[in-house]
Amino acid sequence: MKNILTLLFAFIVFGLTAQTKKMVPGNPAIETKWIKNEKYQMSWMALRGEAEKYIVARINYQVVAGPNKLSILSSVDVNKATTKWIDSTIVAIPSLKPIHHYSDNLERGVSLYFGKKVTGKYEDKATKQKSVIDDAVTGEYFDSNFLPYLIRLLPLKEGYTQEIVTYDYSSAKKGLLTVSITKVKSGTYQTKKGDVPVWIVSSVETIKGQQNNVDYYIGKKDRAFWKQDIFDGYQATRIERLEY
Repeated sequence: MKNILTLLFAFIVFGLTAQTKKMVPGNPAIETKWIKNEKYQMSWMALRGEAEKYIVARINYQVVAGPNKLSILSSVDVNKATTKWIDSTIVAIPSLKPIHHYSDNLERGVSLYFGKKVTGKYEDKATKQKSVIDDAVTGEYFDSNFLPYLIRLLPLKEGYTQEIVTYDYSSAKKGLLTVSITKVKSGTYQTKKGDVPVWIVSSVETIKGQQNNVDYYIGKKDRAFWKQDIFDGYQATRIERLEY
């Protein structure tokens, strides 16, 4: 009996360890079948309850899936800004290992090349300070800028949880970070054509050095990205798909 109980305990420990193993590029559970070329637009809003919504910007997304790499390009039309914010995130297919990230906006300019080292450059637009990036990294990781798209490719189901290793670079914090998918539940999202079944994915993420609670609304049928609610403890922000 003692040997049976010992063996049973070993299986339980192994099962728990397997379930809590952090996700990195190349994980076979990632559902790359959802990757496709697409264009869509999102509205970026600051919230004060559901009654008060202040539109900050419109985000234009283009996803380009090639045989060896996936590119996610975005331009942000910010209210009253004279220039567009632009972002480019490139990862390898099928592993989704990060290759390059570029971002240029009113706050900063950054260019990152990924590997065993993260190299590139960073400019703080407010202080005019420039930095050369040469950051050694141990182990595999995703680009933190790729996370919203990666969420769409996870094996989502009721009760799903997962920890994900990402690399982030900002003036507040840099290096490897852990994103925690804390809950997945079924829900609906109201569109102009009616209610759409969605997965509501809740996560805890570090954004600009600060912990945020984020909810993603992902279509069950096609993994369309419908809505993202972000709360940093003080300010609520919403990014929501535009319908025409």
